[in-house]
Amino acid sequence: MPSVYTLNELLGLLVFSGKYQFLHNDLDSMIIAWAEDQIIEGNDSDTLLILASLGLDNQPVRAEVELYMSRYMAEQQINLPPLKTAALVWIKLFMSQLSQCASIHDAEQKMYFLVCHWLEPDVKIFTAVVDTLKSLYWHLFDEWEGPGTSEAVRMEESELFELINRAMLPYSRKIENPDWLDLLVR
Repeated sequence: MPSVYTLNELLGLLVFSGKYQFLHNDLDSMIIAWAEDQIIEGNDSDTLLILASLGLDNQPVRAEVELYMSRYMAEQQINLPPLKTAALVWIKLFMSQLSQCASIHDAEQKMYFLVCHWLEPDVKIFTAVVDTLKSLYWHLFDEWEGPGTSEAVRMEESELFELINRAMLPYSRKIENPDWLDLLVR
């Protein structure tokens, strides 16, 4: 499985999932996939080769993945991002996954995750995105008048995703722009 994440994104996810342990149970396989891609692309780090080889195990051990990742980072003089930066990485990826959901049901489940979990990394734009998505969730999927009465039931799939994407547009423009990153985490 080729890696779909950059090293910076993986490091952000690693930091963010350290604070919120219920996130990214598949982070080990994502890191290993990245390491495998790096080896294929010609990176000749022995540490990275060991990290990539952990994918041969049926169930990689999280401690080993983190050990070899930290050794690779020390070799390359790479530091983990601060929690606030990691939070922006996570929400950027969350918004991207939400906009690429295959169905209304998938989008509902993705948004429901935010309703069920308390995430508060003390980043204003993160909080604004989460609050907007929670509010949108209740607007679209609340069935307070009974089953089948939610706003989403009356919408076409394209309408729903257009509404979600329109609500996220002001935030995604800033979060996805690397020039905004330092300003947003202050």
